[in-house]
Amino acid sequence: MEDSLLQKTDGSLNGSLLLGKVSENLRKFTSNHEPFKHWLFDGVLSEETIDELLKLPLPVPKIEKHTGKRESQNQTRVFLNKECCNKHSVAKNVTNVFNHPSIISKLSNICGRDLTKGKLRIEYTLDTGDFWLEPHLDIKEKLVTFLIYLSKDPGSSEWGTTIYNRDLSFHSKAPYKSNMGLMFMAGEDTWHGVPKQNIQGIRKNLIINFVTKDWKSINELAPNN
Repeated sequence: MEDSLLQKTDGSLNGSLLLGKVSENLRKFTSNHEPFKHWLFDGVLSEETIDELLKLPLPVPKIEKHTGKRESQNQTRVFLNKECCNKHSVAKNVTNVFNHPSIISKLSNICGRDLTKGKLRIEYTLDTGDFWLEPHLDIKEKLVTFLIYLSKDPGSSEWGTTIYNRDLSFHSKAPYKSNMGLMFMAGEDTWHGVPKQNIQGIRKNLIINFVTKDWKSINELAPNN
């Protein structure tokens, strides 16, 4: 089985090794049902891939005033789309892995939602200073959201995603650790956000979504090859 996985990558050694590592890591997760279904992964990618992602020469957005909504800063957002993958081999390797049928099948089995009909969308976020996200629900077009934390900055352990009860009271905070993953599905109760705080350093994450086929912003989508 492992050999067959490795043979279906783009042929690069790094891509093949990453596919095997992610496939192995996705077997190990903690399932939580309160206040909504979500899953925690102690590791997702390889450490070499994490380091490559952290070294990508991506500019940190200069945002004078955060509104608590990512879409208010669309012009500064970074997606692992065709252009990005053509520039950076690590971006191509990551998108190839999460477009791989075996990985999509594993994620579908974990969350109980068919992701095979979705399209892959990966955002690379770089948050700093007064960044915050208000408590919100993901739109229904996002079939699943899989956050992978990247940063190793001092104090980054406080940067985890906050999970809220239905009444928007605090429930818990996902532990922030480099290479840890948090996955959940869009729904009527999956309230989450990032409270206001002064981030010293750069909070770097991957936000992996499988979105419905009618997703309009096709420039955000990962290449499917």
